[in-house]
Amino acid sequence: MKQGEVCRNYELDWMACDNGEMIGRIDADYLIMTAKGDLEHLRKLVPAPLVATDEVVIYMGYFKETEKEGVRTWAYPFHEWGIGIKTHLPDDPDSEGLFLVQLYVDDDLVLVHGREVWGYPKKIGQMAITPRSAEDSDRYEYTVGRRGSHLVSAAIEDLKPIDKEEFPFFGKAYSICYRQTPANTEIGLEKNELVWVHLEFEAADTMKGTGGISIQDGPFDQIPIGPLSDFTSYFGRCTFNHYGVADRVVQTDDLARPLDLSRAGAAPTLV
Repeated sequence: MKQGEVCRNYELDWMACDNGEMIGRIDADYLIMTAKGDLEHLRKLVPAPLVATDEVVIYMGYFKETEKEGVRTWAYPFHEWGIGIKTHLPDDPDSEGLFLVQLYVDDDLVLVHGREVWGYPKKIGQMAITPRSAEDSDRYEYTVGRRGSHLVSAAIEDLKPIDKEEFPFFGKAYSICYRQTPANTEIGLEKNELVWVHLEFEAADTMKGTGGISIQDGPFDQIPIGPLSDFTSYFGRCTFNHYGVADRVVQTDDLARPLDLSRAGAAPTLV
């Protein structure tokens, strides 16, 4: 069975992309920020047995219609914004990966396949990059919103060329997802797993600069990452290779949810 056949009602979407092959190959432009967070706060967002570090990665990606060796490997352009914490298992440096706290996308195939198969914490949102990432620039801005609320504004600037090896998304890496399996006979969860998703990046046109970001909660979205400092910004054009089988799956406890439920449904802040 191919990965394009495992996401119910989206089989035809996936099979239009390289016939649903084992590796998803997508060209993408990335706007990335690395930052330092408050370690005590970040530990509250990471389930055991993962060990949190104080390193936070924030990215905006524009994923493009892609053709490789005459084959259309991806057919549906989309944006994805994500924020994660670098983590690892105790005494296991090979387990290092980016534990994803929150993701927004603007394509339903990407949302459903990511959540159902891997456990990516994706929601549908509205995103824009200015100027378009296809244009060469030393400064880019972007926004993220959902359900009429403005959530994120960011700018990366003073961008200057760097070697591709310095770019945060280069070579082999892991996204770490928290995947839940609901129980069938009661209200609750049958299984909680941490899934190491194997990624490999090829990078070009890589640049490094400064920048800043504003993250605010909406009535239906709380992004509890805490205070951040020591920002570094990057831009690069990549090929994103997403492998179809997890390298590692670990049982875990229920994920902490530091949410203020009393604020649900408050009037949205207009974009």
